[in-house]
Amino acid sequence: MILADAVVVPQMEGVTTAIVLFVFACVAWPKLVKNKTQFYAAFVMLLVIIFLHSLNIMLGRESAGFQVFAGAMTGLLQLGAIVLLFLSCGGITFKELTGDLARAYEVIRRGEEQKTVIVPITGDMPNKPESRPVSVRDDHEEPVEHRIDLPEGAGWQRKPATPPDDAKIPLE
Repeated sequence: MILADAVVVPQMEGVTTAIVLFVFACVAWPKLVKNKTQFYAAFVMLLVIIFLHSLNIMLGRESAGFQVFAGAMTGLLQLGAIVLLFLSCGGITFKELTGDLARAYEVIRRGEEQKTVIVPITGDMPNKPESRPVSVRDDHEEPVEHRIDLPEGAGWQRKPATPPDDAKIPLE
């Protein structure tokens, strides 16, 4: 017998199982959790997921609308619990995570690993890179003086102070 009004809602129980195992790992090794508020929020989300699953089983196939609601809420709560557990163990806030993701998006989009440094015309100057020695020499060596002597006409010709009279452009 085929039911025309059958509702198929994936429960993703494996995801819930993985979240439960991670919560138990955090309880076994409490040093993993750096932000307890986020951890407890994820734990409450996990409890709501289990509660919705229990209600869905109790109501059975009689309420298709609740099945869809429970399936949608389960997915959203699983997503929230995973993000909160990630944040609680990483010790960062949601704002820091979104900033990191935005920077990662920029790197992926540009294909570069470092941001372009724009030097302001006025105001604060950017951090200078560490200076490295130009040449490495032993401490017991004496410095050597080098002198470059060039003849008078060598190098670029000097520009005359005033142009010759025949080089002027007549304006009339």
